[in-house]
Amino acid sequence: MPKNKDKRPLAERINIGHILMYVILISYAIISIFPFLFMIGTSLMTTGESTSKRSLIPGVGYTIDTKSDITPCILYTKDTFINSENEIVTEDRFIVDIPDAALEAQQYSNYSKPAVEAREEHFRLPFFTNYCAAWQQGKFGLYMANSVRITIISVAGTVIFATLAAYAFARMDFVGKELIFAILLATLMIPGIVMNLPNVILVTKIGQIFGTGGWFAENMGFSFCSSANCWINNWPALTIPFMAPAISIFLLRQHFQSIPNEMWDAARIDGAGHLRFLIQIVIPMSKSALFVILLFAFIGAWNELAWPLLVTSSEEWRPIAMGLQAFFDEESRLPQLQMAGSMIAILPILFLYALTQRTFIEGLSQSGLKG
Repeated sequence: MPKNKDKRPLAERINIGHILMYVILISYAIISIFPFLFMIGTSLMTTGESTSKRSLIPGVGYTIDTKSDITPCILYTKDTFINSENEIVTEDRFIVDIPDAALEAQQYSNYSKPAVEAREEHFRLPFFTNYCAAWQQGKFGLYMANSVRITIISVAGTVIFATLAAYAFARMDFVGKELIFAILLATLMIPGIVMNLPNVILVTKIGQIFGTGGWFAENMGFSFCSSANCWINNWPALTIPFMAPAISIFLLRQHFQSIPNEMWDAARIDGAGHLRFLIQIVIPMSKSALFVILLFAFIGAWNELAWPLLVTSSEEWRPIAMGLQAFFDEESRLPQLQMAGSMIAILPILFLYALTQRTFIEGLSQSGLKG
C-alpha cells in the first residue's frame, strides 16, 4: 500500500529551527574548509598566479604549462656525491631534481640543485613542480624523518604511561587518589606555553646528570652520551615531557571506569592481579579509547613547534614544523611554495585521519566526551 503523505500546507511543514540549524552548520563548514581549499589551490599555481592574484582555482585566466607546472622532477639515479660526513660516495638514490627549463619557467632563481660529481640517471617520475621544489629547498626529507622518529617514541610512551596511570586512577584505591586526580585535571587549565620554561629547566638539569660531566660520569665512571647534556638536542627532551598528557589519562580513566566490576571479581577468582587484568581484559576492551589517545599523541608530536625551538639548536632532531617555519622565512616571496610545503607537512595527518575517522569518533563516544 502507498505510504501516507503529509498533506499539511508547506508553510506548516517547514521547521524554521531546522532550517536555521542547517544554515549555521553549512556556513561553518564553508568557513572551516576555505583555508584548506585556498592552500591546495595556491600550491598548484604558477608563480604569476600566486603573486598577482588570489584564486582557489589554478589556471583561471592563465594557461597551465604541463612542461613546467608538472615536470619529471623525482629522479632515481646513481650519483657520486659528498655525503653529510664529507665523504665522497657513489650510490643509487631517489632525489628531487627539477629540470633547468622548469626552474626558469617557474622563476625559481634561488633554487639549489643537488651537487654531484658524476651522475647516471635511471629514470624520472613526473610530479607537481611546486611540491618538488618545496621538498628539495625545505629539506623536508630530513625533517620528515625526524618527525617520524619523534612521533613514534612519543606515541609509544603515551600509550604505555597514560594507560598505566589511567588504570591506577580508575581501578585501584590508594591514599590521595582523588586529590592527585583533581590536580592532574587542573593542569588542563594551564596554557602549554606557560609550562615551557619549567620544563626546559627540568630537561636541562636531568640531561646534565646523564652527560659527560654529570653524576654518572663522576661517580660511576661512564656517561650515557658523548656530550655534556644527553637530553638537549636529542630525543628525550622532545618526547619524555609529553608521554603522560592529562587529557589522555582522563579519557582512558573514564573508559576504564565503565568496565563492569564483575569482570575484576572474576579475574581475581582466577588468580589474576592488576597487571594481568589490565593486559588481558581491560586493554582488549579499550581499543577505541586507546586509538583516540594514540591519534592525539600523533597530532601533538607532529605539529609541535614552540617546544623544539627551545630544546634543539641543530637540524639533527628538528621536526617538520620547524622545517616548515624556516622554509616560510626563506621563501616569503613565493606563496605557492609555502602552500606546497604546508600540504607536505599535513598530508600524513590527513591520511591517518581519513583511514581512521570511524574508529576515532567511536573512541570519543566511549571515552567521556559524548556530545
